Amino acid sequence: MKKTKSILIIAYYFPPMGTVAFLRNYHIAKYLSRYFDNTHIITIKNISIPLKDKIPVDFGQIHRVFNYDYRNLGNLLSSKNNNLRNKTNAKSNSWKVKFIRKFLDSFPTNVIFGEGGILYIINATIRAIKIIKKNKITHIYSSYRPIADHIIAYNIKLLFPGINWIADFRDPPVNINLNNVYLTKLQNWFLKKLLKKANIVTAVSDGVNRSILSYNPKSITVRNGYYNLFKFDNVDFNMFSMIYTGSLYPDLQKPAVFFKALQLLLSKKYIEPSYFQLIYAGKDGSIWDKWIEEYDLQKISNNMGELSLSEAIKLQNKSHVNILLSWSGAEQKGVLTGKFYEYIAAGKPIFAFIQGVKDDEFESVFSELNAGFIFYDKDIQKIEKNILYFYNEWQKSGKINHIFNKEKLKEYSWENRISQLKKMILPD
Repeated sequence: MKKTKSILIIAYYFPPMGTVAFLRNYHIAKYLSRYFDNTHIITIKNISIPLKDKIPVDFGQIHRVFNYDYRNLGNLLSSKNNNLRNKTNAKSNSWKVKFIRKFLDSFPTNVIFGEGGILYIINATIRAIKIIKKNKITHIYSSYRPIADHIIAYNIKLLFPGINWIADFRDPPVNINLNNVYLTKLQNWFLKKLLKKANIVTAVSDGVNRSILSYNPKSITVRNGYYNLFKFDNVDFNMFSMIYTGSLYPDLQKPAVFFKALQLLLSKKYIEPSYFQLIYAGKDGSIWDKWIEEYDLQKISNNMGELSLSEAIKLQNKSHVNILLSWSGAEQKGVLTGKFYEYIAAGKPIFAFIQGVKDDEFESVFSELNAGFIFYDKDIQKIEKNILYFYNEWQKSGKINHIFNKEKLKEYSWENRISQLKKMILPD
């Protein structure tokens, strides 16, 4: 007789938690659930940033547990002062904010005060024990961030050693390039102790995977699939449009060469401002506007502010070129952000501007998909040439012709990604 398989998903970030961090957890849970007889999902009760869109969760049984962490506190403070969020964004690079972020991401403070925090860990562990006993759970999945999800899974593994644990990473927990934690040796010791009990560790990219192999040698890369949550009419803007949607990290993303290329094209009158727009949509409009002013691009800039996920993705579908800002360093490469997979679904050429050294993983992915173009700090002439190529093509025909590699694109579907993972965790 075939044995029943049940899975427990532990995910702080899950709808309706309104940051894009939920997307990987959501899709992994959705497509993994097809291979299990029962799916249970533990997530947070107190949502600090609610989604503006309704994301259907038509799979599994959701269990919400009490939590209270710095995000909830920040939400409470901002409700008392409507200007607090804008002030916080404007000062996001101050040494105080950087100190607090590192403090909250470092062990042991991340266990107590970080995302989720000790209340979430305790409540989720207790709820998980009840679910496992009642439903004969055979597998658990947990994600980073936050580290709280992995701690809950570790507690379960201690109590139920026969359960198969899949520990997932969207980001490297210790990033030398970013200097994101204090007491690096202590962090590495803690993570190694935590993850040695995982049956398999998965990472969003080869770059992230390299950073966690030392914690558990059974670590593999399971990249995202392309995100296709919403359907839109295929109608482009009536003027040539290049778009960036999402957060900005000025310490990491330095698109000076892109703005300089646009500045030169305008000064040479190769592009006409009345037919060309550079759109930004996101919460960091003040940073964007500062860059725009620095390069005198006000004539073509359109800052649309913070939008819902569906509205942002609609813009990506209407654009002619989608802009990706990433970074690469000697210690950390392959920062294939979730934004990249949104852009793939839009099917428009992607201009990726990478701050730092050459990124072989990015280069390989772009090449096999025919996704667009990658630029580095010294590529100003190359940038000018490619912007002008698509702009002139649009002027002649009202559209641009760029086709992704459709055969390779099939490999980037979530169905394919999870079917490959399934072979590892549920062998026939």
